[in-house]
Parts: sequence; structure tokens; C-alpha cells
Amino acid sequence: RCVLFSNRSAAFARLKNWPAALQDAESAVAAKEDFPKAHCRRGMALLGSGLNEDAYVAFARALALEPNDPVALKGRQACISLLPLWSSQRAARWQRRRFGADLARPSGSTKVYAVSDVHFDHKCNEDWAHRIDDFKFREDVLVVAGNMCDTANGLRRALTTLRSKFRRVFYVPGNHEHWVHPSESAKFPDSFTKLMRVLEICDELDVDVHPAAVCRDVFIVPLLSWYTAEFDEDDPFPDPLGKVDQHCRWPIPDTQVWKYMMKLNSAHVSHLYHGTVISCSHFLPRRTLPFSDHFKAAKSMGCARLDEQVRELKGSRRAHVYGHSHRRHVETTDGVMYVNHYHGEDGGKTERAPLLLIYDGRGLISRTEDICDGAPVQRV
Repeated sequence: RCVLFSNRSAAFARLKNWPAALQDAESAVAAKEDFPKAHCRRGMALLGSGLNEDAYVAFARALALEPNDPVALKGRQACISLLPLWSSQRAARWQRRRFGADLARPSGSTKVYAVSDVHFDHKCNEDWAHRIDDFKFREDVLVVAGNMCDTANGLRRALTTLRSKFRRVFYVPGNHEHWVHPSESAKFPDSFTKLMRVLEICDELDVDVHPAAVCRDVFIVPLLSWYTAEFDEDDPFPDPLGKVDQHCRWPIPDTQVWKYMMKLNSAHVSHLYHGTVISCSHFLPRRTLPFSDHFKAAKSMGCARLDEQVRELKGSRRAHVYGHSHRRHVETTDGVMYVNHYHGEDGGKTERAPLLLIYDGRGLISRTEDICDGAPVQRV
């Protein structure tokens, strides 16, 4: 039955009858999940249907079963080329539904807060997130600069909690979200597959991962990022003995990941923005921002090309929220306010660990605010 469905899917694909091709391919996968060709057929049908993100996952699963399958390799490469265009049905739907939803909202009607490195999978931080007032921030926006959770299921719980507290949540994944732990290896053949799932979860929860207006003349622009050894000016070469982010599995050379992340941002950077523009990334965009002086830390800290993209975003007032450095910091350099409001693995042990207000309805600002008024409600 698996071979029958697989062959019929290929026949429908040649006729460009993508719905029928996809239906048969999914039947083939259901009949024999460890048959690489079935996953390839599904990838081809998804690609023909304009579902590039899902197609990537299908080809990656085929390659997990048969690493040298030429059809799967070619299909995966096609997806890698198409993903930076954000031309899939899902991405187009997101842009239609989210980008302009708040364009006419009065600018004084919302505030924007920032936080990074929440590590929700530490119980004290999960408790902290639940302590955020249920009503105080109902008209406001939260920017989360990565490292929410190591696992996809944990991330869903974390974003569900934050989404219930704020009108909108903007989020970019950090290095932890790209990790593929042994417990998830059956679901995610590589780190791009994990990224596709992260984006899918955000879509399901109405968490913003693409640029959007949050009110009149205020835009938030999430930027994907990865680090490059060139960030280390004293020794701008990869460390051959480096063991950072060992749980990541990339389908491209490790040294090329940052370049691909920049490509994924290109379409968003080219949008025309105005007024106040707040961008965000997990990794550092400038070498002058403070971070650990630990030996070779710079090699896994940031990417200078990211700052070029930040500065390509046109606006009369600009801010950039980042994380990763474990250093709370605010500075304004050449017209851009750089903000890191690090929470950290133990941040939730401080009962009222604050958020950072970065837009108060009138302009950019830097001021901490309590997560609740009065006595916090204790979780049972």
C-alpha cells in the first residue's frame, strides 16, 4: 500500500494536481513511516502547494532515513533557497493578517516592554511568568529576545503563558530553541526543522515572529540571528576545539549559519517603515556592547552584519532589543538605542523581577516596571 500511494502521488505531481499528490503522499507516510521515498513524495507535493516550510521538514525526514537520497537532497536545497523569500502560503497569510492589523491604533494607547533569556523551563521562571499581572498589560506589547525554552513543548507552554498577559508578543528564537535534544531527535532531524516547528507554534498561538505595526507609527521587526567567529576581532577564526551549542544540527556548514539567518531577514529589512522602529534579535549586533570576557566567548556572541541590517531599517527613532550576553545594558549609539533586559535562569527567584519599558506611548524610554501591582497572586 505504501508503494502504491507513493507511486500514485508521483503521478499526480507530474499532472500538478498537488492536493491529490499530497493526500496520497501522506497516506504513504502513514502506511510506512520509515520509507524515505514517501517523505520525498510528500515534500514534492508540499513544495508544489506553496508550503515551503512543511516541505523542508518532509525532505529532512527523508534524509534522516536515507542521508544520500538524491531527490531528498535536491528538494531540501530547493527549500533552503526558497525560505528566505517568505513566499509560502503560511507566511503570506501571516503578513495579510498581522502586519497592518494595528496600523490605525492610536500611538498613545500601547506600551512596549522587553525581556530576554527567560528560560521558562526553570521552575522559578515559570512561576515568575505566571505572576505577571493578568490585566496590567492587556493593551501592551512584549518583545522577547530569545532563549525562552530548550524544547518545543516547553516553548509552547511559555509563549501561551506570556500571550495570555499581553495584547501582542513578539519573539525571536535564541540558540537554546535551535537545540535538538535526544528526547526530540525523532521529531526534529535538524535545527532548521526545529526552527520550522517554532515558527509553526508561534503561528498557532498568534505570537509575532514577523514585522508588524503595533500602533500608528510604531513598528516591531524581529530579526533572526546566529553568531560568527569574526565577531572576535583578536582571533576571527572558528575554534577547532569549540563545543558551544553541541545540540545544534545544521544541514549547512556551521560557519555559514549566520549568513543564512541574514538572508532570512532580507525581505523584512527591505520593508518601508517610518516613525519608531524597534528591532530585536537574540545575538549581539555590535562588538562594543558588553559581554563576558571569558576566553573565546566573543566567537559565539554576535554578528556585526546584524547591526548593518538594524541600521537599514528606516525610522525617525530606533531601538534594538537583544539578549544572550547575560548583561543588562542600555546605550544609545549613532541614533540607535540598544537594550538588553536579561532575565536569566535564576531570574524568577526575585519575586517581582521587573520588565523593561522601552516605549511609553510617546517615545523610546528605558525604565523598569513591576510585573504586578499590590501583592502578587501565589500559584497553587
